[in-house]
Amino acid sequence: MRFRTAFAAFFLLCSTALAGAQDAQQPPAATQPAPTGALRPSEVQFTGKLYSTVKLAVPLPFPSYIRDIAVQVGQQVKSGQELARYELRQEVYMGEKNKLSTTTIKELEYKLSQIDVNLDKLQAKNRELSAMSKHNMASQQSIEQNEKEIEATRKEKTSIQEQLALARDVFADRLILAKERFGREAGPGNVPRDGIIRSPVDGYVLWINPDARKGAYFENTPAMFQVGSLDPMLIRAQVHEIEASKLTEGDTASVVFDALPGRQFSATVSRIPWTPLPANLQQPSYYEIELTIPNPDHALREGLKGQVTVVPRK
Repeated sequence: MRFRTAFAAFFLLCSTALAGAQDAQQPPAATQPAPTGALRPSEVQFTGKLYSTVKLAVPLPFPSYIRDIAVQVGQQVKSGQELARYELRQEVYMGEKNKLSTTTIKELEYKLSQIDVNLDKLQAKNRELSAMSKHNMASQQSIEQNEKEIEATRKEKTSIQEQLALARDVFADRLILAKERFGREAGPGNVPRDGIIRSPVDGYVLWINPDARKGAYFENTPAMFQVGSLDPMLIRAQVHEIEASKLTEGDTASVVFDALPGRQFSATVSRIPWTPLPANLQQPSYYEIELTIPNPDHALREGLKGQVTVVPRK
């Protein structure tokens, strides 16, 4: 009996020791990190093209000969600065000279003075008829006829005054335009044969008509220059509807251009339209996104294509 009891105790002790050894050999369970719920937004990548924020075409105002080109592509210009000079053809010159004639204004002024004289005579006659009617020396019919003539003359005077005011306004506008095109010396009876093409805004000369050379003749009035801004510039891109929905105005982006290897530029999403580009019903929609990109050293120019990477804000 004692032997059985001792054997059972020994067997229980061995089992306990073996179980403890197996527990010691098992590695501790890996601790799982608590979910944070903060995922990094996925990057949005697309290709865009550079455009100037402001670009104005400067036409040749008349059929004429080119006398001189005063600027080069890439040159900075101020508003009103001379870009080129041209020489008017004889028939064009005569037409511009007639536009600065004051003959029409003088004729209307003469008509107005004549109407004032006639009106004074009619009013004097009206006073005379009124005095005579008190002594039964003038008929009522003659008085009424005189009053009708006075009313008609007053209406004619008003019409001439309106025509004269319009003629003076038109002449003033033509004079301003002539001084812009031909210089300050332009005026009535004095129209220079040479005209001046001026820059409409502050900016840079982005393009010059390739046919614009000294001595060249233009029968029509094509664009001779394009003047615009270079800093900042715009990137326009067509972005798929899924990617466009991730973007918001103010998102920052990095841009690289194949034409400028080794350089990376920063840009900002500046416009996201709510209307997509036209597409068939079965096709996905694309939105024309705009980004503003600084260009202080003028390394960027219109037409360059770049790879844009945007990390949308949370």
